[in-house]
Amino acid sequence: MKLLAVSYVLPPNLYSQAIQIGRLLYHARLPIAAVTGQVEALANGLDAYPDFDSRLLFRLPVAYRAPLSGLWHRIAANLLPLYARAPDEFLGWVPLAERVVVERLAQGDFAADALLSFGEPMSDHLLGLRLKRRYGLPWVAHFSDPWADNPFRRRFFLANIRNRQLEREVVAAADRIIFTSQETVDLVMAKYPAAWREKARVLPHGFEPGAYGDSPRDPDAPLLIRYLGNFYGHRSPQPLFEALAAILRERPDELCGVRIELVGGVPPRMLTSAAYRSLPDGLVTVVPTVDYSASLALMKQSDLLLVIDAPDDLSVFLPGKLVDYLGAGVPIFGIVPPGASAQLISKLGGAVANPRRPAEIAESLQQVLQTIRERRAAGITSAWGDPQVRAAYSADAVAERFRSILGELAGSAADG
Repeated sequence: MKLLAVSYVLPPNLYSQAIQIGRLLYHARLPIAAVTGQVEALANGLDAYPDFDSRLLFRLPVAYRAPLSGLWHRIAANLLPLYARAPDEFLGWVPLAERVVVERLAQGDFAADALLSFGEPMSDHLLGLRLKRRYGLPWVAHFSDPWADNPFRRRFFLANIRNRQLEREVVAAADRIIFTSQETVDLVMAKYPAAWREKARVLPHGFEPGAYGDSPRDPDAPLLIRYLGNFYGHRSPQPLFEALAAILRERPDELCGVRIELVGGVPPRMLTSAAYRSLPDGLVTVVPTVDYSASLALMKQSDLLLVIDAPDDLSVFLPGKLVDYLGAGVPIFGIVPPGASAQLISKLGGAVANPRRPAEIAESLQQVLQTIRERRAAGITSAWGDPQVRAAYSADAVAERFRSILGELAGSAADG
């Protein structure tokens, strides 16, 4: 089965979406051609799948420059309700990319059997929709995040209406719709006919088992807790700071010999709270963002990995970073609301606490610290976490499930 994939970012771009979707296609081991945005030359180098293009039949990089940038972009974003929001700032790329694809396929030396599109950005799905209508190919639309139901998209009324229209067109036309969690399926598909829901499948991101290196922790070093990723919007380290402050007030000995690193972007405004200022020097350190391969090594060299999400009643998001954590085989503690991340961490055998409840976070964190101290004292070096759960998220296991979904398309075509 020859595939035509639409993904604005793929390796060597080092965005999370590029790495996760690149990993899926890399391990699919199928003949794939891809149309993408312009490949970027990144200063921190090509450290994720340097041979990615060798797995493709060909790549069609389509350069695109947004009509507005800098100050004008910010002004337009504040004044125009649909600008860069229906669905996103890459909408203008869609007709350019369609023209390039049509010209390439007209050469006659490549005939796709199926079409794939990957959002974010959701403009990828609009290109997929155009190609579906033009060529009639079986189509899989893959959503790493919700589209119209994304809580981070709800501020603008007119954009919400337009995004619901666009999403409905895509869901109606796609032959299979992939989401990364069951919670996202339930959220997105609740508003559609039951027959459309039958097209939905769950396929999580996967981790690369051999990518973490082998640098064992020094058993005499301080307990090292790490969070890797950026904070933004309502996703803040404040619940952690409040829990640490509470532990220091009530049982300060619990944090002796503990060091916490926040690796990634932390807006300065998130480091001004009274709770953060009350923490002793050296307990929490902010570390600049590192490249992808270095981040995997840091995960492996930790005693505990943190997942911190924004407060909410339910979170459908299953971050790629959490799946990367699985590959490190290091204990995980989630400061997350009920939902996809909390369920996965619990299935692994990890602890979770609600970000709205600092006392719960403090109590759970103390229990986790005791557990990892016992693990270190016992000299346990084997991978942490339920092995069956971890195995289901390995890149090869996820790719096998992906091929099974594609096989459904082939079966449907044969039945037709």
